[in-house]
Amino acid sequence: MSAVLIWAGALVAAFATLRLLLTRDRFLRLHFVTAGSVVAAPLVTAGLALVPWSSWHDVAKVLLIGLLLLVTGPATVITTARAARRASHE
Repeated sequence: MSAVLIWAGALVAAFATLRLLLTRDRFLRLHFVTAGSVVAAPLVTAGLALVPWSSWHDVAKVLLIGLLLLVTGPATVITTARAARRASHE
């Protein structure tokens, strides 16, 4: 199960990265950055937490990193979008 979650997260991250590179609109690019932090990161985090050889402190560290990405990712994208919008209106 852990390998499926890790590969699913990696595929979402790869898709978001590819779309990010191929898109010119800066606001649309932010949507693909969000996919990486809101969808891909929790999938990879859950997969790494379920790996059978991991100890409890490995799981705690991975979950903390995943939680930080999940919480701060959307806020970072929103702040960047607001700054880009202000810059385009000036």
